[in-house]
Amino acid sequence: MVLAEIAEWPDEIDINRANEARIRAERRLSSHEGEIDVARAEYALKRALARIELKG
Repeated sequence: MVLAEIAEWPDEIDINRANEARIRAERRLSSHEGEIDVARAEYALKRALARIELKG
C-alpha cells in the first residue's frame, strides 16, 4: 500500500523549477523577517528536494 499526497513521473518534473522552489524555500526558512509559515516552507523544501532527487 502506498499513501501519497502527490505522485509525479520523472519525465513530468521540470528540474529548473524544482531548483527555484528549493532556493525560495531555503530563503524563507533562513529569513528572520516578518511572519513565515515554517511548516509550509519545510514542506516546500522537502517536495523540491524529492523532485530533484527523482530527476537526478
